[in-house]
Amino acid sequence: MYIVLTGAKKNIGDFLITERCSQLLKHHKPEHELIQLPHWKSLEEHIDLVNESSGIIINGGPGFQPHFYPGIYKLMPNLKDIKVPIIPMGLGWKGIPGDYLTLKNYSFNQQSLNALSRISNEVEFISCRDYLTKEALKRNGINNVLMTGCPVWYDLDSIGKNIERPKEIKKLVFTPAQDHIYRIQNVKILKMLKNLFPDSELYCSFHRGIEADEFTSKADEKNNMAIKREADELGYNVVDTSYNLDKIQFYDDCDLHVGYRVHAHLYFLSKRKTSILLHEDGRGRGVSESLNVRGIDAFERTSVGYIADRLNVPKVSEALKTMFENIRPNSYAIEMLEDYITEELTTNFARFAGVDKVIDAHYDVMKKFIKSLP
Repeated sequence: MYIVLTGAKKNIGDFLITERCSQLLKHHKPEHELIQLPHWKSLEEHIDLVNESSGIIINGGPGFQPHFYPGIYKLMPNLKDIKVPIIPMGLGWKGIPGDYLTLKNYSFNQQSLNALSRISNEVEFISCRDYLTKEALKRNGINNVLMTGCPVWYDLDSIGKNIERPKEIKKLVFTPAQDHIYRIQNVKILKMLKNLFPDSELYCSFHRGIEADEFTSKADEKNNMAIKREADELGYNVVDTSYNLDKIQFYDDCDLHVGYRVHAHLYFLSKRKTSILLHEDGRGRGVSESLNVRGIDAFERTSVGYIADRLNVPKVSEALKTMFENIRPNSYAIEMLEDYITEELTTNFARFAGVDKVIDAHYDVMKKFIKSLP
């Protein structure tokens, strides 16, 4: 029996991670029952069950953050009460903005670093989802890390199949950014895609939903509604794809994804379909570098942001970032994206040839990791 900690609340990407993790574990460790629990809650009321298990598996997501424990993962107030291994599976970093300077300065608070050291010492391998994450962990003294890719890389029915390079874009999905600073950039991309594909069926898919609820703030709703209005006026099919994986089944009938949502990008590639990712931060950059598929930086550093990270004096750097903008939308992103799409249409998406082999090669690494589980 494994205790599987899931981050699935509303964002459909987290539900997709949970599903793909479960599929991989059931396929390669069928003798183990999987008990799912939310990672944002303490394990105190389940501690007896936890200690009867073979281990705690933390589902993928950007969990390797400076406040890893107990900020992201509550686990137990005293980790000594957990008597079984804690095993991250396909976790990633969340470097902002996500360039080399971010990586160079990336660190964990002491409580998180202590927890990661304990985790590392109790298992043969920790699994991470991209090479930037692996480097960030290495720089913090965590060395027994396998870059397995995110579990969402792996649709078991698609392993060994070739990438589908579409000759025509009949249906296209756009996923908008979460950060409000990209609202205008989102709208410009909606218009650009409409101009490039005037006869295609276009979708605007909100992975984290549109309207406010316990997981979506009023400010997020206002931002989402502004993007939705523009998409409606341009003739997009606007879809709230939060909470339920059935809502993204229509992706299987689409030819191309363009957008900011990492797990829309990974879903398409896992199904051997083409996708172009805009990077909001280091999460997207890590994916693109690891899969050897070009992405577009949606951001650029401000002068203050650059100086703040060059100083590498945490209190001063954070104060500067609080007082001034650290990043802003990349003024060349739209032009770069349009050129990218136009080139791929001309070459029948030649740039994507081989991404299927990259995924399949890393599937062998994922199998090695799963085989190492207790």
